[in-house]
Amino acid sequence: MRGRLRAERSAYERALYGAWQGERFSREEKLQPFKRYLSQAKATNTAQPSQTPMEALAVFHGLQSAGIPIKITRIT
Repeated sequence: MRGRLRAERSAYERALYGAWQGERFSREEKLQPFKRYLSQAKATNTAQPSQTPMEALAVFHGLQSAGIPIKITRIT
C-alpha cells in the first residue's frame, strides 16, 4: 500500500508542478529560451528515489485484490 500511496502522491505533485509552470509561462510577456527553464528545473529538482521492486509488486497485488485481471509472473 505504501507504494501505491507514494505513486499517487507523486502523480499529484507532477500535476501540481505542471499547473504551476503553465501559470508561470502564461504570466510572462515573452518566453525565454527553453534551455533556461530546463536548467532552472534541474537546479530545483528534488527527485525521489524510484519505486522498489517490492513496492511495485504490492501495487500489482492491490490491483488484483480490487478485481482487475492482472497476471503476476515471477521472472528469474
